[in-house]
Amino acid sequence: MPLYQYIAKDRNAKPIKQVKEASSPQEVINWLKSEGFFIISVKEVSSKNITSPLNIFSFLRGKRKRASLKLIDLAFFARNLSTVLSAGVSLLRSLELLASQTESLKLEKVLRNAMEDIKRGFSLSESMNKYPHIFSPLWRGVIEVGEASGNLPLVLERLSDYLEMRLEFERKIKSALVYPIILIIFAIGAILFFMKFFLPRFVFLFKDFNVTLPLPTQILFNFANFLNKYFLEVVIGIILLIIGFIYFQKTSLGKTLLNKIISNLPILGSLVFLSSLERFSSIMYILLESGVPIIYALEVAGKSIGNIAMEKELSYVKEEIKRGKPLSVELGKREIFPPLIIEMTKIGEEVGNMPDMLKRISSHYQRELATKVARLVSAFEPFLIVLMGILIGGVVISLFLPIFKISTMGGM
Repeated sequence: MPLYQYIAKDRNAKPIKQVKEASSPQEVINWLKSEGFFIISVKEVSSKNITSPLNIFSFLRGKRKRASLKLIDLAFFARNLSTVLSAGVSLLRSLELLASQTESLKLEKVLRNAMEDIKRGFSLSESMNKYPHIFSPLWRGVIEVGEASGNLPLVLERLSDYLEMRLEFERKIKSALVYPIILIIFAIGAILFFMKFFLPRFVFLFKDFNVTLPLPTQILFNFANFLNKYFLEVVIGIILLIIGFIYFQKTSLGKTLLNKIISNLPILGSLVFLSSLERFSSIMYILLESGVPIIYALEVAGKSIGNIAMEKELSYVKEEIKRGKPLSVELGKREIFPPLIIEMTKIGEEVGNMPDMLKRISSHYQRELATKVARLVSAFEPFLIVLMGILIGGVVISLFLPIFKISTMGGM
């Protein structure tokens, strides 16, 4: 069916520009009149010329597609799918439009496969279940509820709000870490460059003077000699270690060990735990707000937060709630959950507005986490500068000790 772009005003004189799939322009006009809109214009458009949020995003982000898939791609997909479905476009047509306009080749392939699944009689959630590495349990839970309730555009809008919130939150965290990371890379690069290209000249100089090298200088020269001799092997070894670590942390054993190690670290452990609380409250809010039953919401949240200990506790809570126990009472029995979550969920149960309470908890933990990360980075910067000074000063002193000895020999 052709697409028609219409411009109209609602009862509050608010302008609306959307796209609707219809058999003729008259069908669009009749629909707009039945909705009480004041019609300004209706015209047929092709999928390449649609002036809608999805085209705006495509223009802003460029036309060249990449192989990788990022969180921003999923956030745009959720937002644009909600927009196009709300405009009356069918699900198949919506997926076709978004597949052609997404910047990620990986997501485009998945969406085109989903179109084939839907043509064969599968639902969107069933198709997404085939790609657990792309669509998290949160995605699948929200989509299932949207399909069951017949309100897929609304739940997608809430999901996109959550994804955009997480995207903005992660941007703030990453921007706070940019300066320390650049400082570390620059310091390591400068020291390695010095050892690779300048330090060998000092070795020949001291050999010519037949100087007995002090212990710090000897250690420095041995390290530089090892680096020059096995530089390529060291680089390859570091790359292999990084690749091995990436694959290992994706396994069940790797996730468990890494989770335990990080949880026991003094500062990083508390930040990761705080992040898990924020993720738990955010996911529970978006699921309950979308109409997901609380038992299923707990199951999805446990799989999505990335904290094994909390996931285990939530599985116990879920089983008790099946027996009719209140959520706040069962959370209170678990030491892992702080009093704030317990009290707020109790209030939510009393007033009958659990999603709003969880949203407040999520906002609180987001602010607290952002503040702690900013403070940690602020405290880490001077420590990093001092550490760089010690390293560079150590190298300089190690080189000057033999020079002092040479000058003493010359004086004698």
